Amino acid sequence: MKRLLCHDSLYVRFLALFGLGLVLFTVAWTLSYYLMPEGVLRGRTGSAMLAGDEAAGSFIAEWLRIVALNLMAGLLIVLANRIYRFRGYPLGYIIPLAWLTTYAICLGTNSFSIQLPERMAPSLAVFGRTGLYEIAAFTLVAAATYSINLYDVTRFIPPTYEPVTPKPEFSLTLEQWVGLGLAIAVLLAANAREAYMIVSL
Repeated sequence: MKRLLCHDSLYVRFLALFGLGLVLFTVAWTLSYYLMPEGVLRGRTGSAMLAGDEAAGSFIAEWLRIVALNLMAGLLIVLANRIYRFRGYPLGYIIPLAWLTTYAICLGTNSFSIQLPERMAPSLAVFGRTGLYEIAAFTLVAAATYSINLYDVTRFIPPTYEPVTPKPEFSLTLEQWVGLGLAIAVLLAANAREAYMIVSL
């Protein structure tokens, strides 16, 4: 798996990371739908606290709010990748995997701030929603910036790390820039659809 997640090709890295995330997503969605109480995460996630539980007054305002939150989330991934890696795996890889798992639980338990009519059973209908596309974009950001780490974590307890040598420049290849551009385009489009769905409720 490491060979794929740390492959020279951006698109191999992306497919490996997103594929792993989809496995976690499917397991978490199924378990949460059948085993967890409804609304268990409502208002408890960071995104819910930032976004609030009311829609903006217009499509443009809602879209801009969602875009701002998601761009900050994307920057968090880049920052995590810039700081640490562990055994070759950049820290930013953890973030989209965690978000896929959290999104799955929110679907299975209807824990969204702006609630669905009912909790969503595992099905292909999820591809009609925007969440997977947004997190796919974040996954592409993580895969595109995997090579910029400054420090190697050698031990977690107690925390021990050492600088990566030679110190990597904060620079990306053309393939990585194209991946980042594609991620932003997908994110903006998915955010627009999400905003439309929210204000249409």
